Amino acid sequence: MCALRAFIDDSGSGGDSPWFVLAGYVGTVEAWDAFDEPWRAVLKGPPKLEYFKSSEAESLKCEFTGIVKDERNQRIDSLIRIIGEHALRAMYVRVRQQDYNEVIKPYIPESWDNAYYFLFTGIISAATSVEKYAGTSRPIEFFFDTANRLEKPSKQLYGQVSDLPQFGNRVINIHYEDEKEFLPLQASDLVAWQIRRRFSVEEPHRPQFEGALNCPPEPYFSHTITRSELEDLGTAIEENAKTKWAQMGLPESIRPWKRTAKK
Repeated sequence: MCALRAFIDDSGSGGDSPWFVLAGYVGTVEAWDAFDEPWRAVLKGPPKLEYFKSSEAESLKCEFTGIVKDERNQRIDSLIRIIGEHALRAMYVRVRQQDYNEVIKPYIPESWDNAYYFLFTGIISAATSVEKYAGTSRPIEFFFDTANRLEKPSKQLYGQVSDLPQFGNRVINIHYEDEKEFLPLQASDLVAWQIRRRFSVEEPHRPQFEGALNCPPEPYFSHTITRSELEDLGTAIEENAKTKWAQMGLPESIRPWKRTAKK
């Protein structure tokens, strides 16, 4: 049975957005291998775009300099159509940045203090679980954007959790690639941006939000990590830290597992 590939990108990682999102698409290897040519055909225009980046499309700068909004929207709609012809399913996980800051940040060492790590394991778990229960149980190869500064820690994190039952024999590998060279990552940038924007900014309806989620043939999967879920996780982190601290014979008065969250 052939494997699947998932292309995932983040939106809101700068910390200045109400929501932090990881999102992308899952599809067959054969379909993704046929993706680049029609995607490049849409980019070719006119006017020609070297690549697609949602933030540039929104600001009408860089690659979208000189393009008016209607032309931009038509180009995005064409790209969404290409995605729908090649991907099987869209999926995303999201967390409210304020909830993470207030609930989880106090328990996390500064070197691991980023909501990306929670969404990283969440999107892998979601993709493999959906394929197990709603698909054909095919293993998945994951591709993330290499421009993310969290690449090395994320690989380390996956190495620590890869033996968990929910990942066993379901993940082929984790890759980080340049979105300008791996064109399906531009598709994941498109959907991740549309999702974060939809939940972060009050503005007129954007049909591209529904289009990006619903264009593949299979229903999309979404999960919002709630504050209650984060509180349960924070409690578990603290209890685990207390146990290990006690095993080392060190007093709670100098406990390192809880620090003051930055405002």
